[in-house]
Amino acid sequence: MSTLQILHFNDVYHLSPQKREPVGGAARFAKSIKDFRQKYGIETSSVLFSGDVFNPSVESSISKGVHMIPVMNNFGIDVACFGNHDFDFGLPTLEKLVEVTTFPWLLSNVLDSGSGNPVAGGKKLYILEKGGLKLGILGLVEKEWLETIPGLPSTLQYQDFVKVGKELASQLRDPNGPYSVDLVIALTHSRLPNDILLAKECEGLIDLVLGGHDHFYYAGKGCDIVGWEREEIQGAEDDHGLRVVKSGTDFRELSILEIVVEDGDNANGGTKKIIKTCSVTRQEITSEIEEDPDFAELVKSATSEISSKMSKPIVYTITPWDCRSTMLRTQETAFGNLVADLMFSAYQPCLPYNVDCSLLCGGTIRSDSIYPPGEITLGDLLEIFPFEDTVVVIRITGQQLWDALESSLSMVPKQEGRFPIVSGLKVEYNPKAEPFHRLRNVWLTERRPPSPIEDLENNEDSPRNDHDREHEDEQDDTEDPGPHNIIGKLDMQKIYTVCTRAYLAAGYDGFKALAQPNTQFLVDDENGMILSTLIRRYFLGLYYISAIKFNMSCESKTKEAVLKAVSQWKKLAELKREKAAYKHISRRSITDALARSMGDEVKFNNDDYEVSSIKVTSKEVNEDEGETKSKVDFVKDWVTVAPMIEDRIVVVDF
Repeated sequence: MSTLQILHFNDVYHLSPQKREPVGGAARFAKSIKDFRQKYGIETSSVLFSGDVFNPSVESSISKGVHMIPVMNNFGIDVACFGNHDFDFGLPTLEKLVEVTTFPWLLSNVLDSGSGNPVAGGKKLYILEKGGLKLGILGLVEKEWLETIPGLPSTLQYQDFVKVGKELASQLRDPNGPYSVDLVIALTHSRLPNDILLAKECEGLIDLVLGGHDHFYYAGKGCDIVGWEREEIQGAEDDHGLRVVKSGTDFRELSILEIVVEDGDNANGGTKKIIKTCSVTRQEITSEIEEDPDFAELVKSATSEISSKMSKPIVYTITPWDCRSTMLRTQETAFGNLVADLMFSAYQPCLPYNVDCSLLCGGTIRSDSIYPPGEITLGDLLEIFPFEDTVVVIRITGQQLWDALESSLSMVPKQEGRFPIVSGLKVEYNPKAEPFHRLRNVWLTERRPPSPIEDLENNEDSPRNDHDREHEDEQDDTEDPGPHNIIGKLDMQKIYTVCTRAYLAAGYDGFKALAQPNTQFLVDDENGMILSTLIRRYFLGLYYISAIKFNMSCESKTKEAVLKAVSQWKKLAELKREKAAYKHISRRSITDALARSMGDEVKFNNDDYEVSSIKVTSKEVNEDEGETKSKVDFVKDWVTVAPMIEDRIVVVDF
């Protein structure tokens, strides 16, 4: 008979404690882990993590998850499974984060079709020896959250988590195979029904499922509970004695599993290891738990570094960002249009339906300030978007969308936060008509496709084709049709795919029409990305695209050639910056930038906007001027935008 102890946790976001109990906080959490290790000893105890650490939170938005590295590395984690939000800043960022973590990561059922390996340095399986037992650990995720991560390379192949679980568990258990483990544990990042399905279908192969993704606490009916009462959880109806554990969220809860293992009979007349008992203690991280002093300093250091990054420029704008409430809550604004366009394009590549439009409201933007042309810092961005609210995608009827727009325009001229901000729509309304009867027309729109000349200018590195040459001289002097084309009126009976904020999708701020029983979520609150993170990722993608163009222009990879190219490129950039800024807000440019931020063509260092493949560091010498140039100049030259008003919300008098 052997014993094994496991401390399990999942989905952690905020280093600092919260105001309400259980307050959590990384320093108190560390004290609980230290007490666990001291009680049971390193030989028989293990610490396992089920994903979501690098996002979403305001701290993560600032540091791109880097602030979590020293904390997680000092927890003594034995092995972890990737969560969906660990991918939020793109594969290059995740790869770098994984490189500096001191524990292995698992992703058994999402593989690169070329290499056959998991992404971001993950592993298919991991062998852990504790208490004389050989444990095989798997990392399995459900298909749903993978499908909602925008911009993942098309080479990634998802494999059914139950099928892979059976196959790998059989390999691990094979007494004549290379592993011959005693027990198999699955770390997962899936919803509870899928964890229960995995445990049921893999009974006799997988002994224990330790899950993340859900933010509630759950211990399956095959576990003995110690010191707390089991609650009925929706989605657990098929649990008839399974060993499935979910351990809460956000450094506020953890699970301590005490497992007794004994010999049992196998189908071949021999013996195998089986779990005799598995008791689960639910430990809440309350204010009564003392903070570990070393971790308290670690958290203080991490948060101070975050504060220092607030002043770093992340984008350069040609046109002002008018974020005053008086404007946002009464009329269309250029900055609002940019944000709505980013939302419109964010999830497009990874959804089964085309996104028809995006909808948010003036109350989303909170700084009540004007940001003049020039540099915009990370602090500015988080001042504009202070909420940790996610961007979701819903399927609703045209009537629901019409009703939501009617409600959002019902309070004009009052400066209510519900005033709409849209992309993919053109709205005509009469503000003098009776509230809820103000809409006159709602059209679906699409961006006007570029002309052949514009297409070539946007893809200067692409060779010309015959169609381009044939039509190059056909540009006429007809009236500009505007930035978008109308593709049809809103159909009240049709189902539309709408990107919006989770807050609005829940019916708040006058958007009750969105929160109806028939509303279908394609990307829900848990799978969605924080709006400020999405915007920052777009800026990062613009930087990558410019960096690649710059890299291709270098005839040599030596530092001397790079520096010379920097000087030449910057002079050219002064002339082209404004033209590029207006191109950057096109639908294709937004999609390309968001996709590039997830791609793996460019590798970069931990610090913001440093691209190692082109050897651009935070400071380079300008040979002509004989002075040191900071990376702020690269942001100015490469990440430029020019938001515009485009007559999306039009006042009429009929």
